[in-house]
Amino acid sequence: RGGAITLVSQATTVVLQLASTVVLARMLTPDDYGVMGMVLSFVALAALFKDLGLSSAAIQKANLTVEQQSNLFWINTLFGLGLTLVFAAAAPLVAWFYDRPELLGLTWVLSLTFVLGGLSAQHNAMLVRHMQFGRQAIVNISGIAVTFAVSVALAYLGYGFWALGWGHVSGAAARTLLIWAFSPFVPGGWKRGAGTMDMIRFGANVTGLNSANYFSRNLDNILIGKFVGADTLGVYGRAYQLMLFPVQNLRAPIDAVTYPALCRLQDNPEEWRRYHMQTLRVLSFLTMPLVAWMYLVSEPLIPLLLGEKWAGVIPIFRILVLVAFIQPSASMVGSVMLSLGLTRRYFWQGAAMAAFISVCFAIGINWGAQGVAWAYVAAIYLALVPLLWVTYRGTALAVIDFFDSVPF
Repeated sequence: RGGAITLVSQATTVVLQLASTVVLARMLTPDDYGVMGMVLSFVALAALFKDLGLSSAAIQKANLTVEQQSNLFWINTLFGLGLTLVFAAAAPLVAWFYDRPELLGLTWVLSLTFVLGGLSAQHNAMLVRHMQFGRQAIVNISGIAVTFAVSVALAYLGYGFWALGWGHVSGAAARTLLIWAFSPFVPGGWKRGAGTMDMIRFGANVTGLNSANYFSRNLDNILIGKFVGADTLGVYGRAYQLMLFPVQNLRAPIDAVTYPALCRLQDNPEEWRRYHMQTLRVLSFLTMPLVAWMYLVSEPLIPLLLGEKWAGVIPIFRILVLVAFIQPSASMVGSVMLSLGLTRRYFWQGAAMAAFISVCFAIGINWGAQGVAWAYVAAIYLALVPLLWVTYRGTALAVIDFFDSVPF
């Protein structure tokens, strides 16, 4: 039921995101998107510490008490507030790095998302833990709808990249308010001796991996923005966003159901293994044909959706969809390790993968945006089998199980 609800809500999300992409691409310029992308690269870096991995810890913990989760709430909230202040203070550095003075105010605006995320992290974790996916669906759809409405309204009034910035913050505020309204969690005061340290250690490994992943997820944007320019970054960003459609909008809802389900099955290895393999079969069945179709129709479809001024997206998109063909299934390794509490392995494996992708990006930038895209493809496919071997070692799964579940 959770999977069905989440997929239906994600279908609605896809429609809204596609509508937003089509409408805003005609109202804004590649430079507007490039300016937003420059700041978002640094937002993503600071956002790694907003949650501290404590939401995953709260979901995985078998016997979670109210006192423990209240402590996690206050940690998340204080860190979120601290990140807002630090990021706002660092705004001049962001503007200096790209030599774009207009980034100063945009960075201040986007810094508000950190305190909003900290306030809602544990409330959202409780919704996931109890598999209340209907409420989560309302939250996600409403947040995207608010982002869309605010961005379109401000773009129509001629605010350029500010439309994207204020839309982003408005959507985050709407999500926080709705999560508080829907979540059964009511935080109490700080309680010493509640047994929070184990979950903090769990979260530290998750945060450590996310920090390493930042460079593999955002280094491409930083390199292109720094060495090629805002226009090219805007084009690359549109191609990357289109590529992520099957990754985010099919993998994310399935993973949202899979992780809490695997946590419940962690003491039953055979059921746990069977559930994971079924998840891989469903995910590959949904994503692989869709990605192949996207590749085939990209040349007429992208100008139709975005307009002729975005024709440069096509060659980069056709490279990146090769990543999207396998990445949704390969990325499920995170749920495998986290559901079993293998957070140290999760960290070291992810850190090695992030370092490898970063090296590939550093090499690829010599050939511009397309070189970076090809570097991403090479890194994902070269690392696939080692990634699976490290993940499945000592569990009920073997590398052959992945290839039995994911037909090429």
